[in-house]
Amino acid sequence: FDFTRVGLSYRYDRADISDIEEDVAVSICDLAGTNITSSIAASISYDSRDRIFNPTTGSDLSLIYEYAGLGGNIGFSKIVAEAGRYFPLFWGVVNFLHAKTGYVSENSGMLLPDYEKFYLGGMNSIRGFDWRDIHIVDENGDAVGGEKFVQFNFEILLPLSKKLGLVGVLFYDTGNVYAQDEGINLGDLRQSAGYGIRWYSPIGPIRLENGYIINPREGEETGGRWEFTMGAAFL
Repeated sequence: FDFTRVGLSYRYDRADISDIEEDVAVSICDLAGTNITSSIAASISYDSRDRIFNPTTGSDLSLIYEYAGLGGNIGFSKIVAEAGRYFPLFWGVVNFLHAKTGYVSENSGMLLPDYEKFYLGGMNSIRGFDWRDIHIVDENGDAVGGEKFVQFNFEILLPLSKKLGLVGVLFYDTGNVYAQDEGINLGDLRQSAGYGIRWYSPIGPIRLENGYIINPREGEETGGRWEFTMGAAFL
C-alpha cells in the first residue's frame, strides 16, 4: 500500500465554440455556442518505480473513471486504464512495456463533444504519426475521435552516458481508435517503429525521437518523422 494512491477531483469547463468552418464534421457543428462540462473523477494508482525520470525497475499503473453531467449540457462516462513496467536486462539496458486503453459513452439526453473522445498519434502515443492522426471517420467521411482505443508500446532503453544522463531508445508502437459500434480488432492495429535519444537534463527530460510508420496508407509519411519534446513519456 506504500505505492498506492487514490484521488477524487472535480472539473468545471466552459467551452465557447464559434467560427466553425463549413467542412468540419457535423458532430463538431452541433457544439456551436457555449458548452458546460461539470464532472467528477475518481482515480487509483500504483507506482513502484525506483525513480520518476529514467527508471530502471518497477511498475506504474493507473485507473481513472470520470462522470460528466452534474449540470451543464455535456454528459459522458469515461474510463481510462494505463499500465507500464520496467525490466532491467544487462549492462544497464532496460526493457519498458506499456499499455493503455479507454472507453467513453454519451449520457442520455446530453452531448459528448469530440474533444472528449480519443485520438492517437504523436510523441506520447503512436510515434511516426502526426498528432491526432489516428482517428475514425463519420458517415460523411470527416475525421472525428473514437469512443474507444487501445495502445501498446515496447521500448529498449540503452545507457549512452550515465554521467550526462544520455539514453538511447529503440521502440515499437501499435494501437488504434474505434467507434462506439465497432469491436476492438487487434489484427487491424496501426504500427510504427523507430529510435531516438533522451537527455535527462537538469531542467527535465528532453526527447528527440524518429518514428517510421509500418505499412503506411495513401497520403501518410514514409520517410520517418522526427519529434522533439520536453517531458517524460507516458505519464
